[in-house]
Amino acid sequence: MSLKNEKINLFYYALIIFIIVGVFLIFRDNNNTIKQPNSENRIKGSIKTLEADMLINTANEEKDLLVAESLYKLALSKLPEERHLQVYVNLGHTYLDHKEYKKAEENLTKAIKLNPNCDLCYQKRGIVYSKLKEFDKSLRDYNKSISLKPNEITYYNRHLLYDTYLNDENKSIEDLKSAIKTNKKYIIAYITLIMNYSNNDNFEKSHEYLNLLKNNINKNDIKNNTIHLFLESFLNYREDKIEEFFKGINKVCEINSEYIKKYNESMLSEIFQSVYFIAAKKYIKFQKFNEGLKLLEYSLEIAKVNQDKITENKILKDIVFVKSLIKNKDYYYHYVKEDFEINK
Repeated sequence: MSLKNEKINLFYYALIIFIIVGVFLIFRDNNNTIKQPNSENRIKGSIKTLEADMLINTANEEKDLLVAESLYKLALSKLPEERHLQVYVNLGHTYLDHKEYKKAEENLTKAIKLNPNCDLCYQKRGIVYSKLKEFDKSLRDYNKSISLKPNEITYYNRHLLYDTYLNDENKSIEDLKSAIKTNKKYIIAYITLIMNYSNNDNFEKSHEYLNLLKNNINKNDIKNNTIHLFLESFLNYREDKIEEFFKGINKVCEINSEYIKKYNESMLSEIFQSVYFIAAKKYIKFQKFNEGLKLLEYSLEIAKVNQDKITENKILKDIVFVKSLIKNKDYYYHYVKEDFEINK
């Protein structure tokens, strides 16, 4: 028996128990109506619904695509057509997660046929079309989703489309602003907007949105307050306030290191790591080798928790290199970009 079949059989054993309990409750709660002419059909329908709901819930948590696919399709066979929408949306999302974009498109289109006003369906299909490089269709679906229900995630996804594929910076920026206006705590839009403005030397706008972010963060929210400190530190770097940059980014490193130990994941891995590297290279350039080494070690923590072996090996080589500078007291070393593996 295949692993797939074994897993599905296990689900069925659980379903049998669930259904028995469900039937008992139906009989108990409908004692006076059980003898009515339609009661048997109602009971059968209730059993099918209970079974289908459990199949859907199990499929939602399933990592194996073939098992999830089988469970969703089984659920479809047990549900009336008016409830197929949920299954098609979930199945489309599952295919999207597994990069089966054509199948994702097919199921989301089925969902839209059942409910032409499903904003979530258009949003997800817009993502699918962008992955398929059908950018006009992607834009059309994002526009339709926003017209039905403005949503920060759809605004952000449309921003990515404008920024990455359609080369329309103005519309890209406007969508980031709209995402924040829709949800004043939507962190990823703040990060992208602030870094974009700072990279274009528009520090006034960068600080405007940095302050707006600060005003919308709960004081006890460690993660988002750390992200705010990170963005503040990045702006100090962009404005050549190097000592303030070092002070802020070292604090971010300390907090994120504790966060990794507690939650076994890093905050904003790629973005944090890229700025850690900037700080480490600045330290080395100023011949502050021990401080640079510490930043590389913090970067290594992120690579390890992400199980990113390629980056981990590069950082390890850079650590060996910096340690050799310290050991040989090579204080006349002058920074050259190509010296670091992480740049290659």
